[in-house]
Amino acid sequence: MQIDNASVDDASLKAVGRDAVRLLCSGDITALASRFGYAIALGREPAAAIQQDLAECLEQTGASGLACEIELDYEVKFFAPNDSNLFALVECVIPVQDGSSGVLIEVIVTSKGIDKYATLEQISVASWD
Repeated sequence: MQIDNASVDDASLKAVGRDAVRLLCSGDITALASRFGYAIALGREPAAAIQQDLAECLEQTGASGLACEIELDYEVKFFAPNDSNLFALVECVIPVQDGSSGVLIEVIVTSKGIDKYATLEQISVASWD
């Protein structure tokens, strides 16, 4: 998803993360995949890969689903200038129902010239430090 260059500050990137999480929590995996893609689809169709990875996370945590009805925190990390075109990372941990863990959603923001792009990077079990 291309991001408006005026929308690359902390608050705007958190809004991008909220949009991805909203689509995931609403179950609109097709729209999520269409809008953000999925970096680690690894040859799989993106929507199917997202669904499969989410199901594996829920299975690993022993949860029946995501607990999306609570206020979630988003963290934005900006990268120093680099040759990989990595600009920022937006992270959100969604708690799971019936479990003590969560699912980590990562949206990576890359740059190509002056243009910025947000891609769903990964869905994984959150590790608690």
